[in-house]
Amino acid sequence: MESQKQYDMRSRKEAYAHETEINSASLAERKEAQANWLDAMQNRPEVIADRLEWLLHGNYGRGEMMQARDIVMSPRMNRVAALSQRVALWEWLTPGQMAIAAWKKLTPAQQESLALKITRVIKKYEKAIKENE
Repeated sequence: MESQKQYDMRSRKEAYAHETEINSASLAERKEAQANWLDAMQNRPEVIADRLEWLLHGNYGRGEMMQARDIVMSPRMNRVAALSQRVALWEWLTPGQMAIAAWKKLTPAQQESLALKITRVIKKYEKAIKENE
């Protein structure tokens, strides 16, 4: 029987393999994914916040969830950027560098609005963690 630690390691490896597949998609597929990600950021930022909640609750897989939780637990990093890239990867199948390039196409007001929504999800998740300790 697999221990929890072994299960977690296997889950992380599977998430990494899935990420590699996404990053290896054809350029046309990656550009389409990037365009869809940009559209979501511009027109449906609340959906991005919802998908972040899904990610943090394991809807995309345990390894993917553990990656997101690691980011939440690292307050010194730019968690908004890192988590938005994870959501772009897992929901919109957009590689990290392409997600960053799409973010840079947003207006400052759009960036601020989306960052606020993501920050709210982070704070809500941190609160839930503290309540469960």
